[in-house]
Amino acid sequence: MMKRLLSLLFCILLLAGCTKAEPEGYRNSIFSAVLPEPFAPVEDAGIICFAPYGDPLLSSSITFYATELNWYFDDFSEQEYADELRELTGYTSLTFEVMTAVKIDGYDSRRIVCKVEVDQGVHDLILYAVSADQTYFFTLLNREGDSFIEPFDEMMRSVRFVK
Repeated sequence: MMKRLLSLLFCILLLAGCTKAEPEGYRNSIFSAVLPEPFAPVEDAGIICFAPYGDPLLSSSITFYATELNWYFDDFSEQEYADELRELTGYTSLTFEVMTAVKIDGYDSRRIVCKVEVDQGVHDLILYAVSADQTYFFTLLNREGDSFIEPFDEMMRSVRFVK
């Protein structure tokens, strides 16, 4: 009897798997992605926003924004991106660091790294601008002391646009 029970348990473990579960994905009508742990959607934010445990109060955050396709996407210089980011974000203390050409789900994109100063300190601002059927912006505000840059980059590698 015990041998049969152990065999049954072993079969259940094989079928169910003994490995760590894959992180849950996020999906809406525009894109899907695997969110970094412990990020979750922020309820009632008015925009697509994610924060650790869904609580944006004084924590790092990821936001998503879409706009019309920018035909001048490839012609933007680093200075133009910095100027536009200052205007769009309201961070007058924004310091542009580097812009890199990347591909997100096969689309031409830019990864832009900046520093911003707010009341709580100097934080990293990582922006991915994706030129697809629209221009999509994914932004990480990585608060001082947090280490979500690499998990955010991993999330961006998982982004798939709904076609």
